Amino acid sequence: MGEKKFLYLENIEKRFPITGKEDYVAVTNVDLEIKENEIISIIGHSGCGKSTLLNMIAGLDRQTSGNILLNEREVKGPGPERAVVFQNHSLLPWLSVYQNIELAVKKVMPHLSKEERKERVNKFITMVNLDHARDKNPMR
Repeated sequence: MGEKKFLYLENIEKRFPITGKEDYVAVTNVDLEIKENEIISIIGHSGCGKSTLLNMIAGLDRQTSGNILLNEREVKGPGPERAVVFQNHSLLPWLSVYQNIELAVKKVMPHLSKEERKERVNKFITMVNLDHARDKNPMR
């Protein structure tokens, strides 16, 4: 029996429809296997499909064709086991670091108790070394 695949992309394609023209093909023929705890880089020129590919892996967008499997389960949408760090600001500037993260945790894990949610938020803050900025707003 073979080793369990962590992240597996098979023949991924993403097309964007353009009114009155042929679809724009952003990503095509992508095959990729990433082992658990493996670190990789996706490099390429601007507009080559890097962000589109990452959005599909994160479940923020669906591929036009092909399969994306994480722990042998199809990626059909966002999930708590995946995260995206956006290039641009994606935070609510009137909320603290803690409140921004709490908002996301509440959305993705609504079943958590108040104490479990607090533990989870603090874990994520520590994970990215933001303990010192926990109660600061993003713009401060």
